[in-house]
Amino acid sequence: MEHLKNKVDNKPTSSRLKQYYNEFDLAMFRLLAFSGIRVGEALALSFSDFDFSSNTLEITKTMSDSKDGHVISTPKTESSRRTIMLDEATMLIIKKWQLRQKEYHFANKVKSNGMVFVGFDGSTMIRQDVYQRSKRLSEAVGLHTIGSHGYRHSHASMLFEAGASMKEAQERLGHSSIEMTMNVYTHVTNETKKKTVEKIVNYVNF
Repeated sequence: MEHLKNKVDNKPTSSRLKQYYNEFDLAMFRLLAFSGIRVGEALALSFSDFDFSSNTLEITKTMSDSKDGHVISTPKTESSRRTIMLDEATMLIIKKWQLRQKEYHFANKVKSNGMVFVGFDGSTMIRQDVYQRSKRLSEAVGLHTIGSHGYRHSHASMLFEAGASMKEAQERLGHSSIEMTMNVYTHVTNETKKKTVEKIVNYVNF
């Protein structure tokens, strides 16, 4: 999608837009890398889905493409509805992003809808927007573009390296069967995938 790039490059307030999307990137890609959730699940999140007192995130909905553009709905499988623990650093980044987003939207008279990942003008972000931002970041650190499942597979790699069982990984990733988790295990490379995500996270972690 070129419209997101045009927002950043062509508006008179380009410096403020750039700062907004830099902070957006940190929140989005940190969450994807350290939670293992799907891009559609991330785009459907509201700040109310986070429990900052218990460091947990509740996944109850997802964004998917439709003939009318996009739709937010409940996940297709019961296993996709789940509550996962997050590390304190990631929760802190999301909390900071919530405050910063409010500041940006208040300053620009944008009505907030409580969604975590929206555009500078409050517009809905879609999968292609996330892909384009990931592509930009990947190129900035000299990597091939990380696709929509790249962060998710990298998180799976981290889980396996940390000694998580297949069952634990299945529940965290929201797979409907243990076979799906085993397939992910056989298709990810332990160190390469993890280091790829670490490069992205370190790049946006200003």
